[in-house]
Amino acid sequence: MIVDAETDSAEAREQAGLAHVATASFLASRLVPTGGFAVALAGGVALARAALRTGLRGGFGASLAALLQTVAVIGPARLSVPLTQALSAPLLGRLHARRAGVAARFATCAGVRLGHQLVSTAFYIWIVVGSLDVYAGTYDELLGDLPLLPAGESAALLATGAGLLAWTVFASAVQVTVYRRGLLGWPPAAERERRPTSRPPAPALPARRPRFDPRAVAAAAAVAFAVLLASTAWIVLAAVAAWLALAWATARGDREPIRAGLAFAALLAAGAFVFGLLGGAALDVTLRRTARAALLVLVATWLRAAAGEAGIREVARRALRRAHRVPAAAEASAILERLGARGSLAASGRALVGAVRDQPRRPASLAAAVLTWIAVEAARFAPAPPGAAPAALRVRPRDRVLVALAVAAAATLALPAG
Repeated sequence: MIVDAETDSAEAREQAGLAHVATASFLASRLVPTGGFAVALAGGVALARAALRTGLRGGFGASLAALLQTVAVIGPARLSVPLTQALSAPLLGRLHARRAGVAARFATCAGVRLGHQLVSTAFYIWIVVGSLDVYAGTYDELLGDLPLLPAGESAALLATGAGLLAWTVFASAVQVTVYRRGLLGWPPAAERERRPTSRPPAPALPARRPRFDPRAVAAAAAVAFAVLLASTAWIVLAAVAAWLALAWATARGDREPIRAGLAFAALLAAGAFVFGLLGGAALDVTLRRTARAALLVLVATWLRAAAGEAGIREVARRALRRAHRVPAAAEASAILERLGARGSLAASGRALVGAVRDQPRRPASLAAAVLTWIAVEAARFAPAPPGAAPAALRVRPRDRVLVALAVAAAATLALPAG
């Protein structure tokens, strides 16, 4: 029984270390303005390794824990950047364990990637841009005069589909190749290297707590998201904006995510505005859709700022524990608990910079350095001790008021848009 306990402990440490590497990689992929796919490859290799070593549930548990950890650090904005690799990496790890052929791995990766891109593109067309006719109008304005290219909605969708398919083929080929090389060439020395970095602190709410209970913050933000997705009527937008202004003024939240949130809100709003103008939408419609795009990001930014990193982690832990019957939820809960706070993420980032700084600027050399970094950082990571007591949370009257005001903003959906 002692050997089994040690084996289980070693497996748990390895899972946590691989999830830590995936967190660092995915977090960086969400922060960089371009090239997020390439940055997230390291995290995908780590998750494929987790699935190879601990099974599909263990791989998806590590994947979900890593994604939730990045949300706790910077909020939910741009989560779609590493999402494709978070979904496909555990599958590719198990296919590698079963010695599946390259064609099967490519088909699996491409299927996940294409499905995710279709959903993301549909969200952008019908929520951010606002409608297919505006999207097609922008396509006609930019490309309609080129020879041999048709015009109209069907042409816009076909051109978009062709672009998505081309990217799917290229990105899936790169992903399968990098993962396969990483899993086959896992450095043996990393298995023996147990020089832990500084231990991440156990999850706990900070001494200066945010004003609102993080569960109330999450509930209010969910209501606001739903309202914004349901309508772009001025009265609805004004109600959500008023609620958000009051919530932000009273939240006593973190300032850290604000700059990135404002930048992303401006970028998404600018895209909606340009598409509306080029696509021939009325100015009033364009402005309403632009405002909605900005508000969606601002609500997400407020969620992270008002709940705090520890608050979001605590909400995620409790949700996972309640959903323990869902496959991989129990594994994700255990891994997220052992990841602790952001602790050594910065140290891992500095280690990666040091690993690639002196390498020749050739893809093979850089890939070898990054793959070595993945293995070494996973082995060095010192997980937080398991079994930490949940943070004490208490719903107060002000939390109920926060959610009630969000529901009041939702009530404007029943009012005439006029």
